Amino acid sequence: MTGTGSSGHPARYGERPEIPDLAPWLASRATVREFDMEATIPESEVRELVDAGRKAPTSGTTQMYSFVWVRDQSVRKRIHDLCDRGTVQIEEASHFLVVCIDLRRIEYLLTHRDREFQIAPTMGVLEGSIDASLAAMGVMVAAEGRGYGVCPIGNILNNLGAIASTLDLPSGVLPLYGLCIGVPRHGEATENAPRVPLDAVLHEDGYEDPSPELLEECYRSMNTMYGESVYGDSTREWQETLERYWGPEGFMNRRERTLLDALRQQGFFAARGIDERADNSTTQP
Repeated sequence: MTGTGSSGHPARYGERPEIPDLAPWLASRATVREFDMEATIPESEVRELVDAGRKAPTSGTTQMYSFVWVRDQSVRKRIHDLCDRGTVQIEEASHFLVVCIDLRRIEYLLTHRDREFQIAPTMGVLEGSIDASLAAMGVMVAAEGRGYGVCPIGNILNNLGAIASTLDLPSGVLPLYGLCIGVPRHGEATENAPRVPLDAVLHEDGYEDPSPELLEECYRSMNTMYGESVYGDSTREWQETLERYWGPEGFMNRRERTLLDALRQQGFFAARGIDERADNSTTQP
């Protein structure tokens, strides 16, 4: 390497590093929801992609995550059913991973050295979700960098306990979302994926509530996703989607009980003496 300055760090001297500039590509990326079911991705590549994701930052070196590679098509169909359908990508993609918080491995590592472990449920969920999502994003970038498509599946949250049981996940392991990886049916991502303006998410020296003008700009930006897309026709508007997720009867409030039951089922409250299984009525479809 030449022209890297005395310390060998080109970015510190205003010079471009040899790795590609990913910012323009990331700014235009989109989820793939239609996969070529005839195309295959070698299993060795799946291992390479997850291996790349392993190098993501992690809290205190603890790496509180695992990926469950669901290879049995009947299990994939069962998970699709438990997601309340609407996520056919689970069955159509070449490969399907379930991203999990994994505190069980931490427990085993500590007891292997005769050290004590105690689960902290809220910090376990928060820190584990951060660790798992950073690693999963690494897998996604690695996959998309090779021309593959990726579709995260958040509907796993609709039935966490039953999905954990379907995968036979032990205490201390909680599924978060799915990750479909495959070959895009149309050769590339075709979904229109707008986002709220940069000023709505980038705050300087503290948090500032959005102005009415910025709120309207958010709606103008996001309403462009409707029309010929997976989200519906041009008569829809973004407030309907927001309400569907965060209204009093929305997904998030309905999933709250499901999450609490799944945390109890998976032993996250064991240290507090709340380790009984969740009621069947809340973990079955």
